[in-house]
Amino acid sequence: MDYKKKLKTRLYYGIICIVLGAIMIIGVTVTKSENEYISAFGFAVAMVGVARIIQYLKITKNEDSIKKQKINETDERNLSIIQKAKSATFSIYLLISCAVVIVTALIDMPDVAKWIGYSQFVLVIIYWICYWIIRKKS
Repeated sequence: MDYKKKLKTRLYYGIICIVLGAIMIIGVTVTKSENEYISAFGFAVAMVGVARIIQYLKITKNEDSIKKQKINETDERNLSIIQKAKSATFSIYLLISCAVVIVTALIDMPDVAKWIGYSQFVLVIIYWICYWIIRKKS
């Protein structure tokens, strides 16, 4: 994929985040829901979109910054660091969520424990699907 197309895709991602965040905020307002979580989450998603757009504008202001960013993103050392960080994040999330499942089960919140357990299961299944797809392509 052409790098400029990749950057344009990121811009669209930012716009989609802003729209989804606005839909969540408006949805809570229109339905007069008391669910502050959805409204706060919508705001956070919208802010991710704003950050993406600002990042896009900074990178695309001139050809030199585009080249510099492309080099940063294709540098093998940076790619290795990114992969290690993703791997560590995955492992830490699973450990913390396992502890939360145990604690919520012990304090008599079986529904919460069950849904967190389901999310762990789905995450591991997605991991294995990605693993096999990437392994076949390599």
